[in-house]
Amino acid sequence: GREVSLFTGRNLAAAFNALGNANLLNYTSNGYGFTAFASTLLKRSFARVTMTYSYSRNNINPLTDAATTYFRFINFQGVDGPNSLSGIQQSAITPSYTYNTIDHPITPSRGKSIFASVQFAGSFLGGNVNEIAPTAEFKWFRPGFKRGHVIGMRGLGRYITGYGGRTAPPFNRFYMGGENDIRGFDIWGISPFAWIPSEQSINVVNADGSARQQRALINGQEVLVPVTQRIPTYQLSFIGGDTQGVGNFEYRIPIFGPVVLAAFADIGINRVTNTGQLNLNADRVNTLNGLFPQAGFDRRIPVVAATQKPRMSTGLELQVMMPVVNAPFRFYYALNPLRTETFLQPPIVADRSTFPNQQTFINSVALFGRATPFFERPRIFRFTISRTF
Repeated sequence: GREVSLFTGRNLAAAFNALGNANLLNYTSNGYGFTAFASTLLKRSFARVTMTYSYSRNNINPLTDAATTYFRFINFQGVDGPNSLSGIQQSAITPSYTYNTIDHPITPSRGKSIFASVQFAGSFLGGNVNEIAPTAEFKWFRPGFKRGHVIGMRGLGRYITGYGGRTAPPFNRFYMGGENDIRGFDIWGISPFAWIPSEQSINVVNADGSARQQRALINGQEVLVPVTQRIPTYQLSFIGGDTQGVGNFEYRIPIFGPVVLAAFADIGINRVTNTGQLNLNADRVNTLNGLFPQAGFDRRIPVVAATQKPRMSTGLELQVMMPVVNAPFRFYYALNPLRTETFLQPPIVADRSTFPNQQTFINSVALFGRATPFFERPRIFRFTISRTF
């Protein structure tokens, strides 16, 4: 939808907005930091080892209900109350190993590359984030079946977890989709979804459906205001995965000059493997259950199983090398044989006995208990700059 919207002047992102802006994980981050590293080549080889130290201090400002609920009450700081979203300090060391025999960084035709690293962040290094994040990536290129043709493959695996009674920060979890991994899906659109215990305010109505009002003093004036009631709900959130795997395949055929046609296939999975890392702060759960004992909330966050399935894209890509930026300008058309088509049904925990009448209860279920269709697109056309791998 992004490219077509630019060409037509119309907003065609209705599918993205169908889930509701309040459910998007939108936030802003500002901060500062630095990175230092030391690296050396191993003798008589194409291998290099590197040790990196990084420090960052960030302030997070959630912009939606989903981001506020998720960031403040997921147990990533190991505290009983809400997380402080300012002064988040991450101090980390990352040893890594690289082996690279690829013949050209932009237009490779043969060779392989191996990369492996493990990031350790923790309070023992002076930060307040505890996480371990290993990464492994393999690339391989070889000549194709005819002169000038190239076969390319890539495999990528990542994992993240917290330790010491803390979970990995929610903003460090993994999201997939777009031209960098699974081309047929929206950028960062592949993520596990989950239902996070929360609360909302609704308007109370009379038995006939008319608005119920009460008198109140506002700025010294007596006015009629709606009668409201707090109810227990589950907030949908794009929580990100802790385990990610991606596989890419391309067969590149030179057409003329800088123009190349590539057949591609992408497959990947982004899921929650360690469900014990998705717990709410105990204080938040106790507060909600104190307000709504009938809801029976617990610390576990239920994950929507259908959103954890593998995704796959396949199609054709036209690549035009741009000498000014030294990167290919790409048009691609992708079909998505593996995609998610489901209805997102929130758990209903509101008790009818806590409502003044049946109509108010029905309205609350209609607002916060209805199923939302989630159907990923079967095909897509896009353009972009740079390579997938």
